[in-house]
Amino acid sequence: MAHVSEKSDLQFRASDIRDILKSKAHCLRAGFAPDDLIIQTLNEIRNDYIHRVGLSTYLSQMLGHLANAEMQYCSFFHADGHPVLLHLNGSYTQPVQRFIARHFQIQRLPFKVEFQNPYNPEQIETRYL
Repeated sequence: MAHVSEKSDLQFRASDIRDILKSKAHCLRAGFAPDDLIIQTLNEIRNDYIHRVGLSTYLSQMLGHLANAEMQYCSFFHADGHPVLLHLNGSYTQPVQRFIARHFQIQRLPFKVEFQNPYNPEQIETRYL
């Protein structure tokens, strides 16, 4: 089986990658193991895309208008649903995109970011990375 990176004519757009990340979330919820072939393939597509556009562009595209949300309103999660423990050390007002770019490597990006609306704490928006 050829790897995604070996298929030079395969080009995904940001909207395709967002769909791929949502599909990965559905597969994990359905019980697929993180090392299952489908999950590995989706990860490979995502990683290839990040290498093509760069991490900053990727984060901007995936986070959308929430890229500049302050860290104090964000929660990060691993693919297994467990929270990513963060030590903000006074970085509570730092934009989430900048924080992720500085503190995470491509292979260690949080899987899911939840944003709490500061004016309506019950309203949560989710983005997948």
